[in-house]
Amino acid sequence: MATFGKSSFDTAIYATFRPTYPRSLFDFVFRYHERNKGARWDRAVDLGCGTGQATVELTPFKRVTGVDPSPKMIEVAQDTLKKTPVSTGQYEYIQASAESLPFLEDSSVDLVIGAQAGHWFDWNKMWPELARVLRKNGSAAFWIYSEFRFTGYPSLTKRINAYSQGLDPLHSVGPYWQQPGRSILENHLVAVPDGNEVVPGRSVISRESSSQ
Repeated sequence: MATFGKSSFDTAIYATFRPTYPRSLFDFVFRYHERNKGARWDRAVDLGCGTGQATVELTPFKRVTGVDPSPKMIEVAQDTLKKTPVSTGQYEYIQASAESLPFLEDSSVDLVIGAQAGHWFDWNKMWPELARVLRKNGSAAFWIYSEFRFTGYPSLTKRINAYSQGLDPLHSVGPYWQQPGRSILENHLVAVPDGNEVVPGRSVISRESSSQ
């Protein structure tokens, strides 16, 4: 994810044109979390938060922390928060990597999310950290969106793939994507290792997926 951290990267344009997420997505995550009777709503953490688009949607939680390795992203997130009609004292942003969260105590987080960011994480380090910081009955939700598709015109898929994932730098943006992150995203995170294999002996991680 080095491109986002470069001094030349325009975070203002990024924040303006990056797609947002529908409220129904967050409602789905919250319903998943609350189905466990022991679920709590004290603290949520957004990993790879960028400019905070998803962070500010975690309103049911008393305390919300956005985490991103890019200082420019954090700066924009903090500035944007001041213009957002939410309780600003409820939110904080911290510059850090998703794989190392020393500022979070053991079993202190109720919900962890990653919005269009999970393909950048080192999951061999992420799973142990998630197992450490998540409270009993806590939840984690990671979602991504890949290239658009015209479902009514499947023949166009090859053309879209050729442009977005091709190897010719003159006719495709493929060579300009950072790898392996982009490939992991386009394959819908199937390359993410099973948490129970990364954290052996911990039967606390259950993994579910949804296309909703």
